[in-house]
Amino acid sequence: MVAKLENISLSLNRQKILSDISLELQKGKITTLIGPNGGGKTSIARILLGILKPSSGEVIKNSNLKIGYMPQKIEIDKTIPMTAKDFIQLSTNKIKFDETLQNLAERLNVEKILNHQIHDLSGGQMQKILFLRTLTNNPNLLVLDEPTQYMDIAAIQDFYQIIDEVRKSSNCAILLISHDLYTVMQKTDIVFCVNNHVCCHGTPELVNQHPEYLSLFGNKSALTIYQHHHDHKH
Repeated sequence: MVAKLENISLSLNRQKILSDISLELQKGKITTLIGPNGGGKTSIARILLGILKPSSGEVIKNSNLKIGYMPQKIEIDKTIPMTAKDFIQLSTNKIKFDETLQNLAERLNVEKILNHQIHDLSGGQMQKILFLRTLTNNPNLLVLDEPTQYMDIAAIQDFYQIIDEVRKSSNCAILLISHDLYTVMQKTDIVFCVNNHVCCHGTPELVNQHPEYLSLFGNKSALTIYQHHHDHKH
């Protein structure tokens, strides 16, 4: 166990955001949160990170836990000149752009833009730079909030392959928030379907057949299972 949430509830401005959320993150496992917009997925991540304080429940973390966090988006003052490499190394702790980071930059196909101004990057390039930055402190836990937005299909497939390599090489736990149902069902170990509460959870195959999942996503689930278990023949 790397970290876990026990019976977490959250209310903001008298509105119930989360109700009785429990989940556990394990070393070397990818746990994915799916669900509708406004269902509380990002709030779960922020509670885990300590950005939000739950109204009730308990957050338990390993004492030596190091977290790498990739938010949905980040706003950087456009009047501040900063290269992508400067941004990656921006920290209270000195970050060395070592061979591991350089190799990952090449795998992500961003090695040629490291000296470009951060404000000149495309959305997809910025997502990859944000991901690189999450790995600078050798985290035990990666929290990735919609990491593949702005990426094209080929880039998404490559990105998830790299995530898989990172978790295997470092044995870190990964909490992933995603709307990409097809990729989730291929790449994750445990799925939590969240709509202010945990609708259902388990392996992708089990969740895919759950009535509450089907009520939220309908026929998308059938397509996902077909492509996951059969050869791609037309």
